Amino acid sequence: MAAFGSGAFGALPRSGPAERVAISGGGLCGWLAACLLARHLPHLRIVVHPASADEETRPDRSLGVPLAAEVLLPGDLEHIAAAGLRGGDLIRHCRGSFMLGTALTGWRAAGGPAFVPFGEIGAPLGPVPFHQIVAAARARGHDVNMANYALGALCAQTGRFAPPRSDDASVLSTLSFGLAVESDALRRLLRDDALAHGVQHGEAVADPASLCAAADLVIDARGAPEAWSENGGEQGGEDWSALMPFDRALVAKRAEPGTPPPPPPPYAHLSALAEGWQGFVPLAGAMTETLVFAAAAPPAEVTGALPEAHRLAPGRSAAAWQGAIVRMGAAAQQHDPVAGLQLHLALADVVRLIALFPANADCAVEAAEYNRQWRERSDCAFDYTVLRLARNGAKGAVWDRLRAAALPHRTAYRHDLYAANGRIALHDGEVFETPGWVMQFEALGIRPRRPDALAMTVPDMAITAHFEAIRKAMLAGVAKLPPHGAVLAEVCA
Repeated sequence: MAAFGSGAFGALPRSGPAERVAISGGGLCGWLAACLLARHLPHLRIVVHPASADEETRPDRSLGVPLAAEVLLPGDLEHIAAAGLRGGDLIRHCRGSFMLGTALTGWRAAGGPAFVPFGEIGAPLGPVPFHQIVAAARARGHDVNMANYALGALCAQTGRFAPPRSDDASVLSTLSFGLAVESDALRRLLRDDALAHGVQHGEAVADPASLCAAADLVIDARGAPEAWSENGGEQGGEDWSALMPFDRALVAKRAEPGTPPPPPPPYAHLSALAEGWQGFVPLAGAMTETLVFAAAAPPAEVTGALPEAHRLAPGRSAAAWQGAIVRMGAAAQQHDPVAGLQLHLALADVVRLIALFPANADCAVEAAEYNRQWRERSDCAFDYTVLRLARNGAKGAVWDRLRAAALPHRTAYRHDLYAANGRIALHDGEVFETPGWVMQFEALGIRPRRPDALAMTVPDMAITAHFEAIRKAMLAGVAKLPPHGAVLAEVCA
């Protein structure tokens, strides 16, 4: 069958049913969109067009920096499962590993490592949230490590894991996990699945707009533009480089030694450097590494590798859905990958489009609502990323400049509210809920100056007993779990 670009379907009226979808870009983002659309909306006729004839041999920038491994957050796994894709297949075919959170080194002014786990922290004491109880205990002179009361952190520390139980009475029900997957392998898996569900390959097309004459909807999944101030002729895009100043990234993957190789740790690791940051995401049998820095001031040891570095251009389009074109992944927004949100944001784009897919090609109302939700999610990801970059205690001139820079009002308000009294300002479109934000601030060394008034009414003995009960239950629960490597081996068997 001929491809869209060859006029196989002819010019389509904008008032007809929306059934023909052209995807520009055959990278991970494009095949993710094709796969999920084909599974959820099987009546669609979908064709994926590579952006160039040699796209397969080029680094895949459809999500932003072409990382060797991407991370699916806990909520992402629910969307993947809803589409009929099994987590076990991702683990088997994509060198997958369970992820319990992220370890941070060098991000606190006082030094020492920190851990940002997925899932809940402790348990409330009556109407008082756990992190407010911790603030009250610290105000009374107690030294409390909040990560000691997060099941994800304890499992990561001991290397133990099992999927959480559905029994709400068990402390193990609070365990939450994501997945790390090899990027290229995931793209191939999604491509094969999409083709098996009727998606077609099309000819290479450089300009997505050229597909509009023969498709009801065009998805632009090519990757970030050269400049956000003028994205495909659109004015008003946002350049975020002032608050996300690192514009280069080196990516590597190495096989772990040994036969068989040791099981991967169930967490990622980020290390703040004087010139930028370094990230490690483990896979089954391999370790992936990303070094992010500014081209104007690179680390001395990578100066000779600058030509090999990938360009990073943080920013976003003025709108993701304009006319018949929907920008997804890095074509719509590109954040510094320090928060590990590249794949999450692209998946959120696809899920949003499925929920708002128009009945016909007159889609102005759907586009307006899509853009509203997209901007809210983008704003929340921006706040989380910028606060990790600009409000940590890392040492170095670039970090000093970031801390001295003024934050946007909403981002600054989030920080100031928590720093004042430990309250979290949540918005529609949040990527992380209260526990994730609390542990982000905790890992950066940001603590409330004063605890909640209600928390200070709780007697000291009650707080101590509460801590002891939580810690005892968590340690007992973790002791019953198998090693992470054993669970991976069972899934892959």
